[in-house]
Amino acid sequence: MKKTLLNVLASILAATTVSAQATAPLPPAPEKDPFVGIWQANQEKSRPKLGKRDASYRRIIDREGEDLVFSSRIGDSRPSENNYKIRCDGRFHRVPFGSLSCRYTGMNFIEGETISVTHETEYWSREVSADGQEMKISAYRDSRRTKLKSIWVLDRVK
Repeated sequence: MKKTLLNVLASILAATTVSAQATAPLPPAPEKDPFVGIWQANQEKSRPKLGKRDASYRRIIDREGEDLVFSSRIGDSRPSENNYKIRCDGRFHRVPFGSLSCRYTGMNFIEGETISVTHETEYWSREVSADGQEMKISAYRDSRRTKLKSIWVLDRVK
């Protein structure tokens, strides 16, 4: 009896896992990905309002197949740059500032987690507006993404 019950529970668990994996949205085709483009921080719309250095933030997102290709720059007098390639598949990947995990939860919505080189964890989401002209990057204090820390608004440049 116990063996049968364990087999039934194992079957249910396996079916649930397969079902959950099957319903995870796939990234859009590279030519239809709303995140692809050149983005510039909007100092006025971001909360809290961005300082001069943060307002200079510029991000370029491109696609190479399933991979997202990022290039970003912040600052004018002493600029800082990041360049990396990552797959938004829900797994952690090494990036210059630690490791990053992301996954598409919809055509225009990505959730992610960053672990810095100092082992601090950040939770975030990115969303492109319906008209494709604005991206909101929301940072959260908790893994459930219920305690909002900040929202950076970026405008599409190209």
